[in-house]
Amino acid sequence: MQSKDEDIHLLDYWRVLLKRRNIALTFFAVVAGLVAVYSFLATPVYQGTAQVLFELENNQTMTFGEGGAAYIQMKNPAEYYQTQKEILGSRAFADRVVRKMQLDKNPYYLEKKEKAKNSFPGVIIRKVKEAVISLFPAKKTSDPFPGVALLQEVDPALTDIVLNEIDVELGKANNIMKIHYNSENPTVAAVMATGTASSYIEHNLDIRVKPFKDAVEWLSARVTESKSKVEETEKELQQYREGKGIVSFETKENVITQKLQELVSQLVQTEGKRQEAEIKYRQIQSVIDRSELLTTVPDIMNNLVIQGLRNDELTIKKQLSDLSDKYGAKHPQIVKANSQLEMVQKNIIAEARKMLNAAKTDYEIALSRETSLRRTIDGQKQEVFDLSRKAIDFNVIAGESGSNKQFYELLLKKLQEASLSSGINISNAQIVDSAVIPKSPVKPNRGLNMLLATMAGLLGGIFAAFFVEYMDDSIKTTEDVDKALGLPFLGLIPSEKGKGPLYISSDSKSIIAEAYRTVRTGIILSAAGEPPRVLLVTSTVPEEGKTTTSANLAIAMAQMGEKVLVIDGDMRRHNLHEVFNLDNTIGISDIIVGRETLASAVKYIEGMPNMNVITGGTLAPNPSELLGSNRMKELLAAMREKYDRVIIDSPPLMACSDSLVLSKLSDGVIIVIWGGVTSRGIIKKAGQSLLGVNAKILGVVLNKIVITKRNSYYYPHYNYSNYYSGERDRKKKKKKA
Repeated sequence: MQSKDEDIHLLDYWRVLLKRRNIALTFFAVVAGLVAVYSFLATPVYQGTAQVLFELENNQTMTFGEGGAAYIQMKNPAEYYQTQKEILGSRAFADRVVRKMQLDKNPYYLEKKEKAKNSFPGVIIRKVKEAVISLFPAKKTSDPFPGVALLQEVDPALTDIVLNEIDVELGKANNIMKIHYNSENPTVAAVMATGTASSYIEHNLDIRVKPFKDAVEWLSARVTESKSKVEETEKELQQYREGKGIVSFETKENVITQKLQELVSQLVQTEGKRQEAEIKYRQIQSVIDRSELLTTVPDIMNNLVIQGLRNDELTIKKQLSDLSDKYGAKHPQIVKANSQLEMVQKNIIAEARKMLNAAKTDYEIALSRETSLRRTIDGQKQEVFDLSRKAIDFNVIAGESGSNKQFYELLLKKLQEASLSSGINISNAQIVDSAVIPKSPVKPNRGLNMLLATMAGLLGGIFAAFFVEYMDDSIKTTEDVDKALGLPFLGLIPSEKGKGPLYISSDSKSIIAEAYRTVRTGIILSAAGEPPRVLLVTSTVPEEGKTTTSANLAIAMAQMGEKVLVIDGDMRRHNLHEVFNLDNTIGISDIIVGRETLASAVKYIEGMPNMNVITGGTLAPNPSELLGSNRMKELLAAMREKYDRVIIDSPPLMACSDSLVLSKLSDGVIIVIWGGVTSRGIIKKAGQSLLGVNAKILGVVLNKIVITKRNSYYYPHYNYSNYYSGERDRKKKKKKA
């Protein structure tokens, strides 16, 4: 079930507007009415305007660049205007206007303040504040800034009135500013506009001069402090030189540094000698107890005494070799030779130990000299560090002294500049056009208000109409069925007060009867080959008219000459017997469980020879199991052979699964939808559940559609009322004749 993407035409929008025109017209009437009432009942407001000229070419600031060089920087006109606008909107300026114009003594403004205080909004706000204060009483707190005087306004209420009535606008030229004053009295508007402009010029001059006056006062105090600091640092610098006894730090530092370098050179040489002695000592020490390794040490082998002993050792070893060939191991000559060899080897070791002691002595002497030099170097380094610390302290004091001098000179220069600027008494703004008494009010602008109200009402009404249409999620038209559901449309059943629920038999010429015949035709033509014989009629939710639709479709098909059987498949809520006014003692549930036969359950309708009905019968505790049983399949197979059309009235899809069970036994499913009530989401879920069990959906029937003159364009094929009413009128005329 897929929706089709189709273009939306202007006609669709026009139809929505026609359908929801009451909402659009109501919105338009409310907006236009409210604006009209306001425009004709609101108190007229007059506006006085004074124009002020800025001398932007004189509007300069002195800025100091790198190196202290001064240059002129012009202010941006737009930024300057925005700044002045903020000033005119400040409470400080409004309080200045109140003071200058003495509004706290003006009867007009005192009366206006009382009216604002006693007005309905003012009373409500005051009562709310009092109630809130009574609920949360203020805690008594001590003043954290005793003795600090804050600027007090003459009358905050009058300040609020002035702020609300002042308006500022930039003129066509960037250096012209218009000051508007709005009032209910035209004379007050003109006088207050000029007075506000005059107050602004004074306020502007004070703002320009005040920083320079404050700067002079501040700079004077700073210059005095800076001069004292310069004198103190100069004295401290001289006292430091005298206390340390140093005339020049650079000369003494050079001498100490040169001496340190010489000591470092001596240390490097001594350290080399110590390393050589240590290596020699360590080598002899490592082999002293192993005579066979003595020959691996070059210093030992270079000893002349050891060389002689080594020669003797070799000679004795040769003799032993020769004697061993002639005599045994205990021969006196061999014993003597071994004694001599042992003596020689001991002498070699003794001589090596002498060399070890000598190497140790050389190593200790070198180590002692190295240690001594290091102590001397450490002392020299400490002396260098001490001198460096003294130099750092000296440089700090000297730097501070130089800084204080520069700062003092800069402050002195700034003090002179500020003193000159504080004497300015000429403003860069002047009034070029004083306000005149206005002849007509500026508010309310009735023509403009009504034009805007008309536009807002029209646009808002259109938006409201489309919004209501958008929020309406129900299926109402054939286009909705096609676009939103993607299902075939079988027909539309209008809502009509008639002889229901069997409209076809009670009034065969009615609109609703013709509508059921149209649905019948759509069902018959829904299949390309043989028309479906077993039809399942269901809905998404209760009360959508599926039972009425089933009964009227059955009658319409029976009138074609088909043999039709209608079965009440809603075993949870039997309604079909009430529609046909039949006995419900024996029904479909009784046939399935085997208590009754098919012949005993079939009921015949008087006056309808081709029409048979099987009611619901006894309420069953397990309807789904009965409807899905093999017995039900056998019954439907038998009914196919006996009847041309079998119509099953089933429960709603969203209420239970009975309809899904029956849909698998049917040739096609007809979904009845309550037009304009059932939402698309529920219908889509119902359709998806049918597709989930591979049921064949023949189409949708829109039921209970209310057709009026307002929405008749949606349902052009069902606009038969004039035709049938005309025919009835002709019949009445014939009877009277």
